[in-house]
Amino acid sequence: MKELAKALVSAQAAMNHAAKDSKNPHFKSSYSSLASVIDAIRPHLAGNGLAIVQKTHDAEGGVCVETVLIHESGQEMSFGKLFVPASKQDSQGFGSALSYAKRYSIQTALCVASADDDGEAAVKTLPKPPIAVTIDMDYAVDEMAAQTDLEALKACFAKWYKSAPDSQKEVLKAMYDGIKVQLAGAK
Repeated sequence: MKELAKALVSAQAAMNHAAKDSKNPHFKSSYSSLASVIDAIRPHLAGNGLAIVQKTHDAEGGVCVETVLIHESGQEMSFGKLFVPASKQDSQGFGSALSYAKRYSIQTALCVASADDDGEAAVKTLPKPPIAVTIDMDYAVDEMAAQTDLEALKACFAKWYKSAPDSQKEVLKAMYDGIKVQLAGAK
């Protein structure tokens, strides 16, 4: 594991944020596509003898992705499985959930954040927009995923749901449902 760890440290030191190159018209926001995330990491992984493999696992009602980092020495490290429920039980719903799972699994495994939409925004002084109250969705999902029993998960979800704005509640509920299924399957 020593060689893999050393290579990962070097690769992460060279990685940049993933460009926000896609738009979500429903939430009027932009996000980093799977391609943008891969573009941000691939040269740095390859330059350090590393590769990412994503395995899919059977999952009822959604998709389950496991991201594995492999070093040229043969050492490998799994970052665990991520379950994402499919919003619709059709090929489009499963395809969307798979893309989402792959993207977030890689970003989480390698600590790759999304870049600013507009690089000039950091240079120009713009009027401050009104402050929108939102929750840190990644932190909320991580906290819910860390729960080890259903009652604790329900309490954690209730806390986040109460403080989430309406625009985030549907996604938070979907993530809760996925974690609940995964937690029930682990027992």
